[in-house]
Amino acid sequence: MKLSFFGDVVLDKAYTVNLSFQDFIFNLEHPLSCEGIPVKNKVNICADKSYIEETFGKLPLAVNLANNHIGDYGDSAFVKTIDFLVNNNIAYFGAGNEGNNFNNPAIVNFEEKKIALLGYSCPTTNAVFGNNVSNGSALLYHKKILLDINDCLSKVDFIVVNLHWGDEDVRYPKPSDVEKAKMFIDAGADLIIGHHAHVIQSIEKYKGKNIFYGLGHFLFPYMDRPAYYDGKKFSKVYSPKEKQVNREGLVVDLDSNLNVTHSTIMFDGNSVKQWKAKIPRWIPKSQKQYNWFIRFFKKRKMLEMFAQNPRIPTFAQIKHFLGR
Repeated sequence: MKLSFFGDVVLDKAYTVNLSFQDFIFNLEHPLSCEGIPVKNKVNICADKSYIEETFGKLPLAVNLANNHIGDYGDSAFVKTIDFLVNNNIAYFGAGNEGNNFNNPAIVNFEEKKIALLGYSCPTTNAVFGNNVSNGSALLYHKKILLDINDCLSKVDFIVVNLHWGDEDVRYPKPSDVEKAKMFIDAGADLIIGHHAHVIQSIEKYKGKNIFYGLGHFLFPYMDRPAYYDGKKFSKVYSPKEKQVNREGLVVDLDSNLNVTHSTIMFDGNSVKQWKAKIPRWIPKSQKQYNWFIRFFKKRKMLEMFAQNPRIPTFAQIKHFLGR
């Protein structure tokens, strides 16, 4: 038996997953309802129904809800999502309210062992839930996470911390994220699972424990999405430019002896299949190193945008490119 961890999942319809897996857990990146008022001034994602069983052929053991889209339609859609999960015996964690500790941890049984699942979303991902709502994503405050880990130590055999964090499209972790991941392992976590960056991020081992800074997408269709609700209507349509790296993802497997392995996949627009993707290994050693890379990364993106839409740049654009 194995327990598989998948990255970000968005299902606007049924897709095909051409993989061999048993129990699985993924980051559910949208509410399973579009009922409610959209959150203003962001990209909003939802689905009017669940396509989980139609896509995977079975239901997951659990889903992570700590992300920046699960509350895109406020309390109403969030509550309907929870109702679906409860009615289908799917464990969930990482979102809720202070009264239920944002449903952290979810404790699941796997091969006669108890696994604690914790989920948190970094405030930088803008995990907003709109106005006058009672539920939200658990935020990545390290002191609270340390308390939650400590509370799990005597209750379970293995602790998995899911973290929605990182800069979008950047394949390397922030030095502050590296520091936090190691802090959580020092506190007793056994596995760190990251997501949000839309690409596979670096992996490393620390004190014999595995850190996956970002699994990338598992199944995230790139389609035109309504965006930037102004209180009456959506003012924009979000049409992201998809690259191969945005369609690749990591799968992390836990076996019955609690050993961790990983493999890579690709979503081709219709199905998920095994794929040999490059996994970055570089870990920035300092904020200065990371800042240097980000400057290079942004300049490269500017050049790519110019190549896609060539035109005479303005003086302000030239000045911005030169960093002056």
